[in-house]
Order: sequence, then C-alpha cells, then structure tokens
Amino acid sequence: MKFRKGALAVAPVLIATLAACSGASDAGSGSSGGDVKGTTINYWYWKDDTTDQTMNQLAAKFEAQTGIKVKIDDSVAQPKFYDKLVNAVAAGNAPDATQLDTNMMGKLINSHVLADLTSETKSWKGYDSVLPTMWPYVTDSKTKKIYAVPNKFLMFYAYYRKDIFAADGVTSFPKTQAEFLDTLKKLYKPKKNQYAFDFRGGPNGQDQWAAFLVAGGAKFLDDQGNVVFDSPEARKSNDIYLKTAQYAPPGAVNDGFAQIIANLQSGAASVIINHLGAAKTLDKALGNKVGVALIPSATGDPAQTTYMGTMNAEAVLGASKHKEAARQWVQFLASNDAQVAIAKSTNGYVPVTKEAAALPEFTQNPNIAISLEAAKHSVTSWPLLPGTTAATTKTWQPLFQGAVQGKNTGDQVITAVAESLKTGR
Repeated sequence: MKFRKGALAVAPVLIATLAACSGASDAGSGSSGGDVKGTTINYWYWKDDTTDQTMNQLAAKFEAQTGIKVKIDDSVAQPKFYDKLVNAVAAGNAPDATQLDTNMMGKLINSHVLADLTSETKSWKGYDSVLPTMWPYVTDSKTKKIYAVPNKFLMFYAYYRKDIFAADGVTSFPKTQAEFLDTLKKLYKPKKNQYAFDFRGGPNGQDQWAAFLVAGGAKFLDDQGNVVFDSPEARKSNDIYLKTAQYAPPGAVNDGFAQIIANLQSGAASVIINHLGAAKTLDKALGNKVGVALIPSATGDPAQTTYMGTMNAEAVLGASKHKEAARQWVQFLASNDAQVAIAKSTNGYVPVTKEAAALPEFTQNPNIAISLEAAKHSVTSWPLLPGTTAATTKTWQPLFQGAVQGKNTGDQVITAVAESLKTGR
C-alpha cells in the first residue's frame, strides 16, 4: 500500500483503543432473527472501477426483498480505506457493515472490532452453498471463529502481451523464476518505449510481491501457526524480484493498479501480476493480444507450487446497533444471485458459491480458468494475524522501494516484514 506517513503514524495509536471504543466482537452479531424491516444500515466498500453500479443495484434488490435500506459509502479508495475505518471506529462513527481485505482482518479481530458471526453463519441456509475452501479466509485459525462472510475471491496470476512476446521471439511464458528473468531481458527494448515487467512498487504492490515470493517457495506460517517468512526461499525469490526492476518501465517503483494496467495496454510493460479484477479492462482494450499464465515458480511444476489468493470479505462491526440487519446484508452478498452479479461486474471476481462457480460462462472464461487452475494446487494468503496489517500497510512499501533504489538491502525487506507479522509493528 501507499506509504502515508501522517496517517500511519496515527493508526497504531488509534488501533490500541479500538476494543474499548468498538464493543466486544465476541458478543456475537445480535439476535438471530426478528423483524428488521425499515432498518437503515451504513455499509462501506471500495471499488477499483468508480463507474461500477453493481453494489447499488444489489442494495436496491436487497431492500425490495427485506425492507432493509443499505446506505452505501464507496468514496474512499482501497489504499486509504483501512485508515478511514480505524479512525471511524475510534471516533464512534463506524459503519454497520464493511468490506475488508483479508490483510486488514487480523488486527481488527485482535482489537475486538468485528462481530463474531460464527453461530449465525453456521446456521445460515447458504453456508453449505459457499465453496468450503472459502471459509478459512475469514476464520481465525486459533479460535475457529468466523468474523466475515466470503464475497470476492481472487487468485494472483500473470498477464502478458502475446503480441510483444511473439515479436521478440518468445514462444511461451516462462515457468520458472530463473527463466522469467531471462525472458525479461529479451523483452526489454527501452528505445522503443517497450519495457518488461511492471512490478508495482506503489499502492498494494505488496500483494504482487508476496504472490511471486510464495510461488518461489516462501511461506508465511508453518503448520503450527508460527511465522516462518524469513527463510532462504523468500530471500532468493525476493532477490529475483528486485532484479526485475532493471527491466521495468520508468516510475514502476511508484506504480499502482492504474499505472500497471495502462502500461500493459500501451506496451510500455510486457508483463504484470494481478488478479481477475483487471481482466475485463484488459480484454476490452487488448482482445487476444493479452494472455494469462501461472506465476513463475521455483520448480516450474504447478503440482509442487503454492499460489497466493486474496479475499474481499464482508464483516459486521461489533459496535453496530443494527447487527441483525447488517448480518442479513453480508449474507445476501454471498448468495448465488448476488455472486453471479458480482462476478459479471466490470472488475470481476471468482464466485464463492458452488453453483455460480460451475456456470459455463465462468468456467469457460480464461481468466477464471487460470484462477481455478492456481486454486486447485496448494493455496495460501496473507495470514489472519494482527501483524499482517502492519506488514502490508506500513512496513513493506518504504523498504521495498528503498531496496529498488539501493537505499537498503533486499534482506532487510524480508526481515522487517517477518518481524511485523510476528509483532504487529
């Protein structure tokens, strides 16, 4: 995420007071039933495509079905979303329900900000309709309590310009990370304003970086839940990732989502790592010029590789006075019809329900197919630890950018991220 010095200096202080300000999450999400018709709830979420009206349309449908009005705030972009939520909780004006990245949840759970949805979720008639692999993304690995409902699932994979590859004599996408670096050398043509890999050193670039390292053999946790990220595998893969910077477009160290997409469209970048959220934009702009592939790994064998995914989940705030209505809303968003609409939206996601995920319009989509290909092997995500928030919002970006610019070493990035995961600092 983008390093916002002022905001992040305040956030750790605020988060320490959230438990007192927000209400206890372990109190549950309120009554399991009751007439809540006529209730208005406040719901926050971010969207990459500001023109997308899918959530507004779903809110209108939900109101028609339940009589519950959903007041939506989508005014804050993802890089600033967590800070806004933390400040709102501390000030006592947080929403009733909110979208969250999995990397935001650990700290909020630890600070008792989120309502415990375990009993209501397991008794919900839609529980078994959700793919079982989705629930670990929103479940505390130690307490086994459920703190959100799965909604928007994504796997990270590579997008590449097939036409540029062909013009430069590259006949296939590289399978190993060593081959990847060699391929980038062939694609690097700065005099033609053609560069190789845009590694996204700006907002949310930690996700692309981590996905590459995970494919290279890095692990966040061992089987006992201990942080083991500071490993030879992580360091080796990180060194390769940093070497890609010499073949990157100018400004890649500060690039965010919009920049990597624009660079791939223009040909200034030949390869990017992202998820399904970029697919419709790129397909519309490039058509069959864009290809998709699994992220290069240490061995080149998908069966021996772990791939990284992420989840935008829906949570209820512990301090909400309308928990029952908010719970119904977040469960509605995981219903089959809502999942089909969300998957068809301009951003696009992998549906989390069994029925939607099996529809031919999704299984025959190459971007969803590559997501499912990655997901059928070993899969991981940023862990649901309190320290994940610090690692992803504060620690990674300044040190990674510093390593690219020669101000600190790559090993310092690995050490610091591992320490943040352990300590929350």
